[in-house]
Amino acid sequence: MSNSPYIFDATMENFQQGVIDNSHQVPVVVDFWADWCQPCKILMPILDKLVTEFNGGFVLAKVNTEQQQQLATEHAVRSIPTVKIYRHGKVVEEFAGAQSEDFIREILDRYISSEADEIRSQALHAIRNGDPDNGRSLLEQAAELEPENANIQIDLAYLDAEQKNYQAASKRLNNLGIEDRNRPEVTGLLAKMEFAASTENIADKNSLLASIEADPKNSDARYQLASLCITEGDYQTALDQLLQILMRDRQYNDDAGRRAMLSIFDMLGSDHELVATYRRKMFNAMH
Repeated sequence: MSNSPYIFDATMENFQQGVIDNSHQVPVVVDFWADWCQPCKILMPILDKLVTEFNGGFVLAKVNTEQQQQLATEHAVRSIPTVKIYRHGKVVEEFAGAQSEDFIREILDRYISSEADEIRSQALHAIRNGDPDNGRSLLEQAAELEPENANIQIDLAYLDAEQKNYQAASKRLNNLGIEDRNRPEVTGLLAKMEFAASTENIADKNSLLASIEADPKNSDARYQLASLCITEGDYQTALDQLLQILMRDRQYNDDAGRRAMLSIFDMLGSDHELVATYRRKMFNAMH
């Protein structure tokens, strides 16, 4: 048995505490092996290396299937080596055979939180509880540890946007890799900032409503009103105004009504009830 505090031999007696209970704190990797198994001897040093490298990021439980046949049977082990990863009391991933270090590392990365991830979690908790200054400070600490962590940069961009520092927010988002720049929350935030910037020199809401009442075909007033509503979080009114532009003046500003509606869908996310409703209305208006 290894001297590492993060490796132990799992048995029927200690499996509940060592694997199931412990998996609520960190991922637990369970390696089902046997002395006669050559692929097991290839896999084991890789797992030992990774558990040492991650230094507590996960725990490695080794099950000698010759000595723990009942344990192997109960966990449906049909071939060895078999590796099962437990998190929050359940198997979240498994594989069989001697896999490469890169393959295993990629799987582990899905479940192991880095120090930066832990600090980010504290930051988001602070922000949700009305302390954005502390949240920003924690996010900046996390960003120092992992400058390329897209989630942290996006969180900071949201804080920048909340403080109307759109230039800083845009710079963070535009520095992301192309895959992250195309994430709905990123495209949605960029669109929201664009709408906010467009409202800086427009008339107040009552003046815009009066203009629309006087001339229902006034697409400029409708678009400006929609932009203002977006910055205030009144997405339904914004969508209603944009839908009117789509129905009355499809060519307005290079189909701006439709494009703006799509931007709002990105902001809200596909699960939002307004998205399903207004996608249908947009489709009907276009066809």
